[in-house]
Formats: sequence, structure tokens, C-alpha cells
Amino acid sequence: MNSIAVKKLFPKPRLNTHPGELSWITLTTENKDNWFVDTTLAWSTAKALHQCLDKTNAQVLAWVLLPDQLQVLLQAGSNCGVQDAVQKLKVSTAVAINKAAHATQGLVGPLWQARHQIQPVYQRRCARDVGMNIIRQPQNLGLVENYAHYPYWNCIWV
Repeated sequence: MNSIAVKKLFPKPRLNTHPGELSWITLTTENKDNWFVDTTLAWSTAKALHQCLDKTNAQVLAWVLLPDQLQVLLQAGSNCGVQDAVQKLKVSTAVAINKAAHATQGLVGPLWQARHQIQPVYQRRCARDVGMNIIRQPQNLGLVENYAHYPYWNCIWV
């Protein structure tokens, strides 16, 4: 199969770079370590998640912090695209967790894997369903019987 045929079958995903576009982002911890079972580290990460995007006008519509990953539904802001927002998220949350962990465990070191998943949400009418899917992850994984009982999530539709 030639390269043109491959490109038609598997087009390169379009990364959201325009203000207002939506993306489902998954960040996984380095070595899939379960850093977020520690409540101090989880709350530090959750706080940093919201603070780091204030100046970008990007908006977190839904998020869940699982033991080894963070899933976010992000709406791109006017000041930066999705890739920039993801980098800000990674840096800000890594700094926050390293500060929180320093007192009890020493420095964590690298928090996130270098690679992350960005899944564009092309149809706005699907945003609520994607957000609800994100916050239901702990229930789907058997961590809780009802997603509402899991402490580390937020969604603008709930």
C-alpha cells in the first residue's frame, strides 16, 4: 500500500487549535504509578488543574483524577491552543504534586508520561455526553458503585 493510500485510510487527527474547540485529554502518570490514591496529592493536583488555565481562557468542562491518570474535557481558550494548554496542565500539576509530596515522600520526579492522548470532540452536541463519560470512569473501573461517591471529579453539567 502506498503512502497516499495510508494517509486516506488513517488521516492524521486534527488537533484543536481554534478558540472554543473541544478535546478529551488523557494524561497518564510515569510508569502508571498510582500517585492519586494519596488524598493530599490528589487535591493538590485538582487545585492546580483549575489554577493553571486561568490566564489562557481555556475552560475545563469535566475532569476526573484516577489513581494513575487525569482525564479532562477541555475547551480551547482564545490565548492558547490545546497543545499549549496540555503543557501548562502537565507542568502546573507536576509542580503542585512535587511540592505536596516533598514533605512526606521526597520529590516525585517526573509525574506524567511524555505522550498523552488528545481526542478531538468535533460535534458540540456530544460535549455533555463526553463529559459524563469522563466523570463515570471511576464507576466503570469498579473504584466506586456510583460515580458521585468518587471524590476527585467535576463537571459543569452536574
